[in-house]
Amino acid sequence: MDWTLVFWGCFLVGILLTALSWIIGDLLEGLTEGITGGSAMFHPVVWVGALTAFGAAGLILSKTTLLEGAFLSLSALGLSVVASVLLYLLVVKPMENAESSVGFRMSDLIGRQGEVITAIPAEGCGELLVWTGGGHTNQIASSLHHHPIPQGARVIIRKVEESVLWVTPVEPNSDEGVNQL
Repeated sequence: MDWTLVFWGCFLVGILLTALSWIIGDLLEGLTEGITGGSAMFHPVVWVGALTAFGAAGLILSKTTLLEGAFLSLSALGLSVVASVLLYLLVVKPMENAESSVGFRMSDLIGRQGEVITAIPAEGCGELLVWTGGGHTNQIASSLHHHPIPQGARVIIRKVEESVLWVTPVEPNSDEGVNQL
């Protein structure tokens, strides 16, 4: 069997899939997620990189060593596994951790601290500035215990109902919610 054809085929298909992933990467990732169970180790970048590395390693080894047949293909396979693990550890994993979003759920705000920017009357609503992971957001707020809360006061979000944050003032000597600022 002529392994050179196999290596060229893997290398060229890998290059083609790499180019295709630039164009339809999200679709490709979505299609493969069902097959791989969503594991980041089997991210399309990793397996396309492994395929390309297998072809490239096989071509290089066939030209620079005396390896043939099964030894050649196993050596190329070993190098492609090493390359894909390095690709996962040095590119895919750090990129997963680097993703940030300004999106949040209202329920995520419970327990966070905010600042009243429009005074909250005893009965009614005011406005609250809340810091989230991606920045800050202004939300409608109401006093949980029906006491007025002045502008500039620090509050803790206790519950969320129908897009209204129910808050209580921060006690002066309390550490509650301090890490959320």
